[in-house]
Amino acid sequence: MVQSAVAYSANGKIIVAPVVRTTTGLGLEVEPIVHPPIAADIARGLRDALARSAVVVEHPSQGEWKGSFKPFQDAAGVRSHSAFMKTARRVSIDVVDDHVKITPERNLGPKEGFEPIADAAVLFPVQDEHGAAFALLRFLTE
Repeated sequence: MVQSAVAYSANGKIIVAPVVRTTTGLGLEVEPIVHPPIAADIARGLRDALARSAVVVEHPSQGEWKGSFKPFQDAAGVRSHSAFMKTARRVSIDVVDDHVKITPERNLGPKEGFEPIADAAVLFPVQDEHGAAFALLRFLTE
C-alpha cells in the first residue's frame, strides 16, 4: 500500500496530514494535525501520518469537494484558501523502497497550488525519522 503525507508551514504553524487514496486512485489530504516545530514531534507526526495514509476511501462526490480544504485552513487559523496560500510552504512525503522521500514544493499561489521541486528532493532510510523531520523543518522554515 502506498504511504504518503504532506506538511505545510502556514500562518506560523507546522501542519502534517496523511494523503489517503480514493477508490479512483486520487490522493486526498485529510485530518491535518498542527505540530510544534520540534524535530521529535515532527518525527512522531510523520510516522503517524504515513501509517494513517495506508487506506483507500470512497471517492468524494462532486458536492463533497467544496470545503475539503477547510480543516487545513482551520488548523492554520485562517479564514480562506487565499489567506492560507499567502505564505504557505509545502513538502510532500512518500515512502519509496524503504526510504522516506521528502520533496519541497514551490507555492504558485491560490489558483495554481504547489509545484514539486524534484531536483531538491531528499531520501532518508525509513528508520531515520529524525533525519527526515529535520529536513522537513528545514524546507518549511528556511
